[in-house]
Amino acid sequence: MRTMKQAAMQSSRTLAIMIGLAVLAALTSVQAAQAATMISRADLQGTQVRIEGSGATPSAKLLVNGGTLTGTADSAGGFKITSASFAAPADCKVTVSDGSTSATRTLSGCTVSQPPPSSPPPPSSPPPPPTSVSLTSLVVTPIDVVGGNAVTGTVTISTTAPAGGFVIGVSSDNTVAATVPATVTVPAGATRATFTVTTNPVTNAQSALIIGTVGGDFSTARRAIVTVWDPFQFANGSVGVTTGGTGAGRVVSQPAGVDCTIANGGGTGACSAFFPVGTVVRLSAQAAANSTFVGFNPRPGCVNASKVTVARGTRHICQPGFLLK
Repeated sequence: MRTMKQAAMQSSRTLAIMIGLAVLAALTSVQAAQAATMISRADLQGTQVRIEGSGATPSAKLLVNGGTLTGTADSAGGFKITSASFAAPADCKVTVSDGSTSATRTLSGCTVSQPPPSSPPPPSSPPPPPTSVSLTSLVVTPIDVVGGNAVTGTVTISTTAPAGGFVIGVSSDNTVAATVPATVTVPAGATRATFTVTTNPVTNAQSALIIGTVGGDFSTARRAIVTVWDPFQFANGSVGVTTGGTGAGRVVSQPAGVDCTIANGGGTGACSAFFPVGTVVRLSAQAAANSTFVGFNPRPGCVNASKVTVARGTRHICQPGFLLK
């Protein structure tokens, strides 16, 4: 009789754990369903891309076109994703997904690839050699910088500049973050010239689009993106813990920083901590005497709580599951 009672008690505990895991999964699904990812801006110039938007799951890892490019939403669900080596899709569309919802937008500055003609056109006379000079590229280095530090911009033209040089107009779409000279001149006989992008101290990360044109004609525009950071966000990211389940327990980190006690649906102590960019943080959990630890709930930015790599200016949130016995 005693053995049968013990078996029944063990079966009840197992059932309670399974129910708790189902509740955690349902909560995660509801949170994801509430997100409404939107793309407000999508620019492409050559291989440089800039995608901005809002409505993503806070701190979620974001995939562009299934993972050809990645980013992370901020704590409010906003995002800015940039790359200097992005291959334009054939249809010029980008889709941003946070794992729950997604949004699609056509890239400005991108030309849709056309299929080859069914038959070759009749032969024609070869075109005459080009006689005009055009702007072929504009790049900035580095693309991430602490405000107050200078960035170097470089413009390249299609052929050597004529006598007297070749003038290119330059502008910034966010002068709070970065400013540039009004023009840069490629010297006679040269094909490129450099200029200084002056960045300003900021209290939160901001991007600036640097634009080069010939004669003020935006059909000739070439663009590059620089992101300006405050010193702390440039060097750090954070790892935090949010509550999950009905039980109680404690979560600590290695390296030290997080030491959070969870009970009654809330957390006390150091439930979030900053770590240098690139630090691999390991979280471990210990259930209270009246509870059982059932694992960490995989979340964007914290898929594996035993190996969280801290990203620049990013808040990684992990959710342990504690259930009452």
